[in-house]
Amino acid sequence: MKSNSARLSIPGSLAAAAALIFAAGCANSDPVTGPVPTNITGSWTGTYLPDDAVGCTNGSAEATFVQQGSAVTGTLSSTSDCGFQGIAFQGVLEGNTLTGSITGSPWFKQTSTAIGTLSATSLDLTLRNTVYRYSGGQMRLHLVSRHAP
Repeated sequence: MKSNSARLSIPGSLAAAAALIFAAGCANSDPVTGPVPTNITGSWTGTYLPDDAVGCTNGSAEATFVQQGSAVTGTLSSTSDCGFQGIAFQGVLEGNTLTGSITGSPWFKQTSTAIGTLSATSLDLTLRNTVYRYSGGQMRLHLVSRHAP
């Protein structure tokens, strides 16, 4: 006759296996907005909100990214009156966090940085200028189209 512990171990093992499978399926997902893309290559559009409250207004924003592995390069632009055209982005995507350096306009030189949070088809990217008085701002972007990586 088998003991109760032997009978319980099979259902217990099945429940544990099911829990592991479920957890693995959700490993690359945002509970609110869905799965985080593994590649952000493509065209993005949205709004730029400058940190300068004195004279800068919000404006449209665009970004184009190319990702190879975790490395990401791209260009960022905004039509805000404190905007910028074609600044270069170089960084990495780790999980749902995009970090890197930005250069190429009067506002973003040398040690300027960008850090963002990615969820499904949206990206909130904070730009920080560490050289000039103008501190940067926030790009709120959504994916318009994917390009071949």
